[in-house]
Amino acid sequence: MSHSRPVVDAMKPARAGATRTAPPRAPDGFPRRGNYPGYIAFGFGGFFLMTVSFLVLRAVWALGNGEAAWNRVQASLQNPLYVIFHALAFLWLSWFILRLFRLFPATQPRRIGPFKRPPDALLVAGLSAVFVAVTLAFAAILWGALS
Repeated sequence: MSHSRPVVDAMKPARAGATRTAPPRAPDGFPRRGNYPGYIAFGFGGFFLMTVSFLVLRAVWALGNGEAAWNRVQASLQNPLYVIFHALAFLWLSWFILRLFRLFPATQPRRIGPFKRPPDALLVAGLSAVFVAVTLAFAAILWGALS
């Protein structure tokens, strides 16, 4: 015994509204004017985050598979295409991180415990300085200057 029910479209309102909604359209000047190029470039940083993450996973996997696997990964990373990719990734991700730091003050409370938060410019400058110092320290370690 089957009962037939009317088909209900979940996306359709129960009754017509007073006004119709406009069809979707791109904002004026999209994507070449305004802040859109910066937004698109910032979003594209996700590509570098993902690909560098996969390369790190590949290297870690090789470490677990013995010296021969590790040597193959090291040899493959000396390919000029990888070197160019890593140079681009370094520049892009550095810009990405420094831009991200500009958003950081908006996410912080006005007070941190009993202390008033430092001015936004000082907070961004401090984060940027720490990023540059850590990057230079790691570069020195990788080049063998700090052992």
